[in-house]
Amino acid sequence: MNTLTIARQELVNPMTYPEFKALTDELVARNKTTGEEQSEQRIGFTKLNQQRMKRVEKQFVLQPELKALLDQHQRHLEWLVLVEAWCGDGAQLLPAIAAIAGEAPSVTLTVLLRDENPGLMDTCLTNGSRAIPKLICVDAETGERLFTWGPRPTAIQQQVRQLKADKPDVSHDELVQQVQLWYAKDRSQSLQQDLVQLLQEALALNV
Repeated sequence: MNTLTIARQELVNPMTYPEFKALTDELVARNKTTGEEQSEQRIGFTKLNQQRMKRVEKQFVLQPELKALLDQHQRHLEWLVLVEAWCGDGAQLLPAIAAIAGEAPSVTLTVLLRDENPGLMDTCLTNGSRAIPKLICVDAETGERLFTWGPRPTAIQQQVRQLKADKPDVSHDELVQQVQLWYAKDRSQSLQQDLVQLLQEALALNV
């Protein structure tokens, strides 16, 4: 287990999920996105993500097993999510994470922009890269990190690996499109399955 503690005062520009959505809406209205790279591609992704987040919110259904697990354990947990407004995976996952946290009185969700929090981001790299979104689960009383999750649900990432194995020359655009189709079909189920396993392990170790 990673026992690195997190000092809240070190977090730059912490937001609630509604604040992140408001920021995204404001950026879309101004034809901008988060981060220093203000490319047409990232601005376009941000506009798409605005709609994706709304769709996930409407379709999300909390799995009974996950709800029971969150209800059973009342230790206060802090969920820190590193993301950016242009991130397609973030748009599919952050609304679901927010909905789960909203159903659990013991969970507090804080949204952080990756590029404004590089120190924290660099504690949870994926194969050496700053892949997002990343969810960091922290014991609110001790500051101990219980687990880190992301940037994709295990089941969807397995599909990505299989596609790359079957089509080594698959283009980035085709891959992105296929991943979004998988998310639409999955409806946040794989994310919740991952969280059930991680929470069971973390809470069993910290009873």
